[in-house]
Amino acid sequence: MTGRSFLFLQGPQSLFFERVARRVMSRGNAVHRINLNLGDRLFWRLPATDFRGRFDDWPAFIGDLLTTRGVTDLVLLGDRRPYHAAAIAAAQQRGVAVFVTDLGYVRPGWLTLELDGNTSRSRFPRTPDAIRALAEEFPEPDFARRFHTPFWRLAAHDIAYNAAAVAGRTMYPHYRRHGLYHPFAEYASWIANAPRRTAERRATAAARAAFAAQPGSYFLFPLQLATDFQMRAESPFASAVEALQAVLASFAASDTSRQLLVIGHPLDEGLTDWRGLIRHSGLGKRATFLGGGIPDALLAGAAGVVTVNSTTGLSALRLGVPVKPLGNAIYDIPGLTHLGNLADFWRAPQPPDPALMRAFLRALVGATQVAGGYYGGAAQAAAAPVFAERLDRGVYKLPARSVLSCAATPFAAEEEWPGIPHSI
Repeated sequence: MTGRSFLFLQGPQSLFFERVARRVMSRGNAVHRINLNLGDRLFWRLPATDFRGRFDDWPAFIGDLLTTRGVTDLVLLGDRRPYHAAAIAAAQQRGVAVFVTDLGYVRPGWLTLELDGNTSRSRFPRTPDAIRALAEEFPEPDFARRFHTPFWRLAAHDIAYNAAAVAGRTMYPHYRRHGLYHPFAEYASWIANAPRRTAERRATAAARAAFAAQPGSYFLFPLQLATDFQMRAESPFASAVEALQAVLASFAASDTSRQLLVIGHPLDEGLTDWRGLIRHSGLGKRATFLGGGIPDALLAGAAGVVTVNSTTGLSALRLGVPVKPLGNAIYDIPGLTHLGNLADFWRAPQPPDPALMRAFLRALVGATQVAGGYYGGAAQAAAAPVFAERLDRGVYKLPARSVLSCAATPFAAEEEWPGIPHSI
């Protein structure tokens, strides 16, 4: 299928979208782009349109451009950024197909590409029978790790993008970043906390090894980044802090003899005092904070994992570890995750059905995942041609379904849409 008209909005902080766009153009399709700030321009060298107006003007602007350019397909990274949410609404009103990408549901080394959206907006089925039927259409996935993005590369791209966005403020005076904090505040906090992270590295590694040597004696609660839309828009919590406080309160009320390990996100910038929150929870030695992520040995030895909707939950399920999600998660399927409430989970966590887990992975990878990455030559070279092929000829056609509610149990906090955060 050729002769279509693709509009690309904000993508990853790399030239990945441009590489995909060039391949789409080589198939006889038209390509358009809107830059919202100078960082967008830094990673897009093809012709583009600049939007310099206020956010209130954005819905009309994007709607007019979709019509005048005859756009047939919209491509963007993430479906919950305010600019993207408005663009998706305008596209769907006009019958424009919406392709949404994000980091892979299965990580590392995979990307997600779906129609309409990800997570609660994903078309992926949520019943065991439908998943088993879908799995029959795909081969067993190959999870051999082929791509690795070093931290320095992610940091360099992030700094380049945000520095350009700040430097180009006069060119795009009304742009509002979707993050919760100014990027320079995040960088400053990361640098300020670097000595502490270095000093604690050996003790943290020793603590991980000690807990892993006692499998079944602890639960894990991996923290998610406060600015992540998986937390802000796909969960019943107003913030990551609220999620932690709810889990600590539930654990305090339980009679389990196991310990709770709260695990800091590897990219946490240090703006929230997680240790202080745990210290003031009244749990004493029943709860411990460990920074820097979760090694496989620690994850495999857990009695269970409580998460809002982190991909760590899927990693745990693949290892046969019981998981209790508290928000919308693509893997929250009867037979995979714990069906009871959180209080029940502390007492008797239910492990996943291995056969259903295998079917789920076959179906999920086959229908929504692309091997590769946004960064690094080899990862981009693997993913870009597959993206172009699926954009041109279509992703796997899953049936549309209603958007999932974010009213997860057992906590009934009201979902908070962050609106348009501070200027960059």
